[in-house]
Amino acid sequence: MHVIQGGPAYFSAGVGVFNGVGVRPIRGPNPRIPELNVEYQSASKLFGIGALYGLMVNTDGGIMGYTGFYSDIAWDNDHWILTPVLGFGGYDKGRGKDLGSTFQFRLELGLAYQFANGSRLGVKIAHISNAKIVKQDPGENEALVTYSIPLSFGDHS
Repeated sequence: MHVIQGGPAYFSAGVGVFNGVGVRPIRGPNPRIPELNVEYQSASKLFGIGALYGLMVNTDGGIMGYTGFYSDIAWDNDHWILTPVLGFGGYDKGRGKDLGSTFQFRLELGLAYQFANGSRLGVKIAHISNAKIVKQDPGENEALVTYSIPLSFGDHS
């Protein structure tokens, strides 16, 4: 097991469930709804940590733009990749779940199989919360299936 220090940038797309598991509403409905998530993971890394930029949208008009940090941890000849993410950004509920504030933190943990061409197929769980910086903090959990492709212009092997 090792932290991947270089390599290409990645573009990742995921589909899944917003508000999927483990959270209860403070008030109002608490539906599980479809979600789309896209991310760009930079190739440049310092001590195995790179920058990440993402966008999450759901079918109730909820949207979150975010940035943060990620790392790729590989094992089994670099076929399995574990990717933790710590991010922050702005959230707008649209017609959906009120998370208590615009500013939110985002935590993710992804597990993917990396193919010989560098593409990855995986699953990801994510959590959005304001970390109690305001009184209302219901949080939200996501579960997604992801596919990532390496971008040759970002190769820093």
